[in-house]
Amino acid sequence: MSLNELGIKWKLATLDSLRKRGGIGTAKHALAHCKFLLFHQWELYSRWSPWNPWYCWLDRHFDRRFAVDTAGVLILPEIHSDPRFNGYSPTPHALFSRLLHQIDVDYSKFTFIDFGCGKGKALLLASELPFKQIVGVELSSVLIGIAEHNLKTYRGTRRCKTVQLVLSDARDFHLPEEHSVCYFWDPFEAELMQTVLQNIRNSLAVAPRDIYILYFMPVHRRLFDEAGFLTLVKQASWYCIYKASGR
Repeated sequence: MSLNELGIKWKLATLDSLRKRGGIGTAKHALAHCKFLLFHQWELYSRWSPWNPWYCWLDRHFDRRFAVDTAGVLILPEIHSDPRFNGYSPTPHALFSRLLHQIDVDYSKFTFIDFGCGKGKALLLASELPFKQIVGVELSSVLIGIAEHNLKTYRGTRRCKTVQLVLSDARDFHLPEEHSVCYFWDPFEAELMQTVLQNIRNSLAVAPRDIYILYFMPVHRRLFDEAGFLTLVKQASWYCIYKASGR
């Protein structure tokens, strides 16, 4: 539709509204319509998405503030040619902080593990808490390299100084035999996720301990609900928290 046609349509709609509602009624109708459009736009901007302009701006602002490179959606042929692995997008700062504070634990006794850590943003944010240690597992050598650089340049507060990056397929990663907080930002498709969950279960059988699982954007929640060794602790539309206890 051309601008001229759009203008004619708008004029006809206005005249029709004036005839039906009068001047005051038309003004009220227009105001209500504007409120609806504003609310709809706010709802779109407040909803998290890696392509949401508001969250993209927040990601870039985070990078500028803390001298790191975490923003942007990235698809790498070296790993994302395999449909079991999802593309990279950064963990949203505010939502992650809220999620991490949903668990009531003594952080100094827990290891934080990010499966599919990408450029390491979740690792940087987790280091603001006094975890015993922090581990990032990532298959891409490119992303691991960026994460290493971010760990060196990060200007934020660090209460955990021990951060380890592991270049590995998540299926081959052996969990440390200590209390852990495992973080998943929708890194894998169902088949691979199933394997990782089974590895966690096997690790618990060998070394009984407490493990919390923070699942952000729980696309494959059914796998967690049906795993048989996890208890749902908290949930919202954008996350689920599970606890596995081997004791």
